[in-house]
Amino acid sequence: MGLWDNIKSFLFGKPKDSDQMSGMFLGMYPGSNGAPPTRGTHELLEAYNTMPWLRAVVNKVSRSVASTGWHLYVVTDNGKAIKSANVQYASFETRGRYLKQQGAVQEITEHPLLDLLNYGNSYMTGVTVRQLIQIYLDLTGEAFLLKERNKAGTPIALWPLPPDWVVSIPTADKPFYRVSYRGLNEEIPVSEVLWISEPDPVNPYGRGSGMARSLGDELETDEYAAKHTKSWFYNRARPDVIISAEGLTPEDTKRLEQDWLNKNQGFWRVYKPYFLSKKVDVQTLNQTFENMQLVELRKYERDTIIHVYGVPPEILGIVESSNRATIEASDYLFSRWVIQPRLELLRSYLQERLVPEFDERLILEYDNPVPEDKEYALRVAQAAPWSLTVNEWRELSGHGALTDANGNVFPVPYNLYFTQNFGYMQQDNKKEDSEMNKDANKEQERKEGEE
Repeated sequence: MGLWDNIKSFLFGKPKDSDQMSGMFLGMYPGSNGAPPTRGTHELLEAYNTMPWLRAVVNKVSRSVASTGWHLYVVTDNGKAIKSANVQYASFETRGRYLKQQGAVQEITEHPLLDLLNYGNSYMTGVTVRQLIQIYLDLTGEAFLLKERNKAGTPIALWPLPPDWVVSIPTADKPFYRVSYRGLNEEIPVSEVLWISEPDPVNPYGRGSGMARSLGDELETDEYAAKHTKSWFYNRARPDVIISAEGLTPEDTKRLEQDWLNKNQGFWRVYKPYFLSKKVDVQTLNQTFENMQLVELRKYERDTIIHVYGVPPEILGIVESSNRATIEASDYLFSRWVIQPRLELLRSYLQERLVPEFDERLILEYDNPVPEDKEYALRVAQAAPWSLTVNEWRELSGHGALTDANGNVFPVPYNLYFTQNFGYMQQDNKKEDSEMNKDANKEQERKEGEE
């Protein structure tokens, strides 16, 4: 059985209770040179399942990234495909301008690489795989994809590996990834793993560092506040107390304690009376729920998470201090400064580490997530209306294109004329305007004379 078959059979086999391994154990992988997982990697992944606002933010971001479409292009020279590194590794704006040039670039609509990105694997869709990639990056700063190949050696599927499964990354003396989980312990060659990471400035040659690492204290504080709130409601929704009575034996004290809990614990027993046969002193210890300001505390933790990830509050449905202008602007800010940088990072890794396995001449590109500002485009176009065709004007204004040749005609204003050397020029209508003014003055004088 080969490496991939061994891993696959294990992943989908029935785990044993004795095979369970915690993320904290994996974080204790010995040796600094072995690059163990970031401390708390498993806990950060678990926080996604238990912390509501962290999940809301990361889920919104990851789904937006995963839903973006991908395209393939190739630069041509006299009809022959060529490698163009200045386009492949250019900025998004530069690539966009070049890819719009007709005749120089050809789009490829069917290709095994597109199938790989859209298919994912036999267990997950391509959207799910891409969402997991972004979840791992936003939480831990790194994502690992195991390549499944066909008999010809071409990648046909990508299998995400949780970062806490990867106990070490390649080093000079150990050129492989070590994966350990539930009894699985495999050394995977570098060529079989696509590793995407956010850089860690403390150790740029080690493991990645995700945004959630900077939220460690905030996440724990919010968790404790949530648990305290739950405990407050569960324990009669009252502060803790000390109950004292004279003349009680240890056995009597135990019976009193158990009887108190049985009759008063639980929010469904709130404020029910409790009767004692002996004189008892009850003393409260804690502050009231309102005095602790837990609601304000949790709002603060929520806002901190949102600010760290750069997500506008309106995107998450928080409109406490919003208006129509901020709500409309939030979509642009979210797409431009949150989604697009993440897509650019993902594209750079796919372009450099995955595309060459198919064809080094290919150019990978994603759909622009930033919504078009049609009002701004119309204002710019109105400054030079002759620069757009009829169909381009109709597209900007939200109308469908004309199917006949009239749609490709440039509308020419009445006061412009075309010259071969200078294009459209402003006509000199000063003479005509002067004659028209004279006629108007004469007409006005005639009316005044009649009056």
